[in-house]
Amino acid sequence: MVRRGYPRFASLRPERADEALLDDFLRGDSDAFDELVRRHEDAVFAVALRLMGQRADALDAVQETFITLFRRAHSYRAEAAFSTWLHRITINTCKDLIRKRRRFTLDAGNQPEQADPGGDVASQVVAHVDLAAALAKLPEEQRIAVAMFDLGGIPYEEIARETSTNIGTVKSRISRGRRALAEAMEQAAPYRTSKG
Repeated sequence: MVRRGYPRFASLRPERADEALLDDFLRGDSDAFDELVRRHEDAVFAVALRLMGQRADALDAVQETFITLFRRAHSYRAEAAFSTWLHRITINTCKDLIRKRRRFTLDAGNQPEQADPGGDVASQVVAHVDLAAALAKLPEEQRIAVAMFDLGGIPYEEIARETSTNIGTVKSRISRGRRALAEAMEQAAPYRTSKG
């Protein structure tokens, strides 16, 4: 005879919906929040890594995202799927962290030193710094679209869904962002292309 709730059959129980877990959390069930984190942390990390670029920054964004979820759980409206709402929180968190980092860099006067363009590694570092600086100067909508598509490999449809825009707008933002990046990179590169 098999006892009810036997762990071997735990996976056969229907999974509770995210919205039900959120409701349970709002009623005081901390295990429900833990389950939401377990269920979504990989997807949140993937989005954060694509937008932030660095693993450490992405981990900070994941932590901030779940802190925001914890604090703002009461504001969820079932107009969209929970996962869509959580991805929106993730994107906004990443935007905020990028803005704060840029402000800190500018306030502290931490401008990257120009590397010697003669060395191969040095020129790659300078190109990376130039790209990061150019990307940071893009309007927010373009920066997010370009980062998600070109750096993260996220398809147009998913970007449109995550940013609450249509596919045409996403394509336009990517096109304009790429054009602005190319112009900025050309302006930053004269010393690399000039001959001694």
